[in-house]
Amino acid sequence: MTVDYRIRNDAEIGDISAGVFFAETLPGLWETSKALVTPWLQFKTPADLSLECDGAIWSLAYREGELQIQPGVSESGLHVRLSKEDFSGLINDLYTPMTFYTGGTLDIPRGELGDFLDWWLVLRGLLDQRPVHVPGALEFADRDGEPLELNRSFRLDDSIEEMRHFLETAGFLYLEGVFTGAEMESISRDMDNALDSYQEGDGHSWWASTADGERRLVRMQAFDTHSATTAALLDDPRFMRLGDIAGDGHTHEGLKGNAIEALIKPLNVVQGLSDLPWHKDCSLGRHSYDCCKLTVGISVTGAGPDSGQLRVVAGSHRVLMWPALISGPKQHGLPEIDLATGTGDVTLHLSCTLHMAQAPTARERRVMYTSFRLPALAGEHSKASLERINKVREGAYRTVSQ
Repeated sequence: MTVDYRIRNDAEIGDISAGVFFAETLPGLWETSKALVTPWLQFKTPADLSLECDGAIWSLAYREGELQIQPGVSESGLHVRLSKEDFSGLINDLYTPMTFYTGGTLDIPRGELGDFLDWWLVLRGLLDQRPVHVPGALEFADRDGEPLELNRSFRLDDSIEEMRHFLETAGFLYLEGVFTGAEMESISRDMDNALDSYQEGDGHSWWASTADGERRLVRMQAFDTHSATTAALLDDPRFMRLGDIAGDGHTHEGLKGNAIEALIKPLNVVQGLSDLPWHKDCSLGRHSYDCCKLTVGISVTGAGPDSGQLRVVAGSHRVLMWPALISGPKQHGLPEIDLATGTGDVTLHLSCTLHMAQAPTARERRVMYTSFRLPALAGEHSKASLERINKVREGAYRTVSQ
């Protein structure tokens, strides 16, 4: 198995004509690959879609087992307007409906975002040759074919083959006792000492407002430059072993200027990006170019149900489903797992595993996050394309926090 799901690179990105796509490309994909999406279409038939781009409109509808593609607007259902650039970005998997929604550019004269996400599933299923997820279709088995125990934990010296299988199957991993309490205490002190080094609007920190009207620093980027203990940890064999678990050559490179971030999760946040709802890290696009990255969470303080624990949806990285706005297990039929941690414990999750940060209610949480990335593909990630995509993503994330 592998967690390298990349099927595209930036060298292949080109402009896509909406007229050619609806007249030629989509009908051909439907004829050859309809089996990938029809089980889901029968499970949840989406509202009719009218998509307007570059002065023309095409309508899509699913009727009696067939996809109907017509010029002109549908009388009911969803109506979406996209620019030529946004349409190309959507088809090229640079953007998703969530990109437009969180960035404040979603133009829907009629219908709901969920309707758009439903059609996005159909398009991605056909374009990427991935079956759309239907609840109940996914199985979880250990290396012997027995049911996988999803609530288990590991130690860093456990079998790497067993940890790798769990990560590939479940999309996350919980490791106990990776770092010492003394190391975490030192890092927590460094977090206190670094507070005055960040200012709101500096481009290197995130802030939130609490119910008492206080503005709080909630994320410190490039924290290794403020903490010798953290900098040493990033070169520690214990940390480097984490990147080896996936078995796909993940490396802790390409993070110059922001190798690790320190987060403080306050109580009673009322504005700002502190506790995120269900989402995939690829929810704004580029799944087929970047996934799966390996996100590492280091618990500076422990976390539980009342102190900001991480929650994950097991197996969500293996299936094509909504990348965000998930309302609960009834929508996807997959297990939701709480990852309560102790001081010095580590969580790993793949970039397309659905996860969320539970808001603390009893005490604050402190945690550090960094990531391991897959080795580059030939022709991947020109500087211009990365700057453009990162600008879109940063703007989208900051907009949703306001």
